[in-house]
Amino acid sequence: MPGHIEFAGLKQVFLDMDGTIYEGDHLYECTLPFLNFLTERGINYAFITNNSSFSTPEYVEKLTRMHVPVTAENFYTSTDFAIDYLKTNHPEIKSIYWFGMPRPALHFQEAGFKLVDENTVPDAVVLGFDRDVTYQKLCRSAYLLQQGIPGFATHPDPVCPSDKPTCLVDCGAITRCIEYATGKKLTVLGKPNAEMLRLAAARRNVTIDQCLMVGDRLKTDIAVGRNSGAFTAWISPVPCGNEVPESGKPHVAVKDLGVLQQLWQESEK
Repeated sequence: MPGHIEFAGLKQVFLDMDGTIYEGDHLYECTLPFLNFLTERGINYAFITNNSSFSTPEYVEKLTRMHVPVTAENFYTSTDFAIDYLKTNHPEIKSIYWFGMPRPALHFQEAGFKLVDENTVPDAVVLGFDRDVTYQKLCRSAYLLQQGIPGFATHPDPVCPSDKPTCLVDCGAITRCIEYATGKKLTVLGKPNAEMLRLAAARRNVTIDQCLMVGDRLKTDIAVGRNSGAFTAWISPVPCGNEVPESGKPHVAVKDLGVLQQLWQESEK
């Protein structure tokens, strides 16, 4: 029920990144103390993100620059989930037309998928967060969907958070554009799909009731936690109001990770 987390039974904490541990290139002051707090108690942590415009090595590089102790094992991205989902649910898909950034595409290749060019018909179209969108990519993806090729999107976010004066149009908006143009529906993955968090937990040999999902977005971060059966903590400067349905409310709402750490410490007394 909202308002209660069984901290004593937790073995794994999953954290969103932008808006939770940092904003843009600014690491929140409470992040490292919270991660150290977890490490001291033998609690594992991992970052689970919908942002498929970066590869795992790029995320490792970014957080290392911020002095956050991480390896590739500390991440589970929507790209990872898309690969796991296709392999589990669509083993017949061997080749894909990738609509996204070059480096995340390498994860698909490493997983055994063949990436096709503009002149080859793939088994599926996969859309990610593409910061180099071209009209050619839009038209090719739309054409393939019109021909009956199945389509998948790594996540539903219409925009990506930014600390810059801009609006970062994300995968969800591109998905809607192509769906509108073709009249075809894509299978949208990523948070809040419950299977994403369940697979991330299974990879780490923990049960979902031993997990805490922490994030700043109700519709993705908190929803994936509630949908999967994990405990949830919403990072928000304002309380969770009555406009949020009971089924979608976080177990706790806190201003930042520092306040969450205080609640956890108080539970130990």
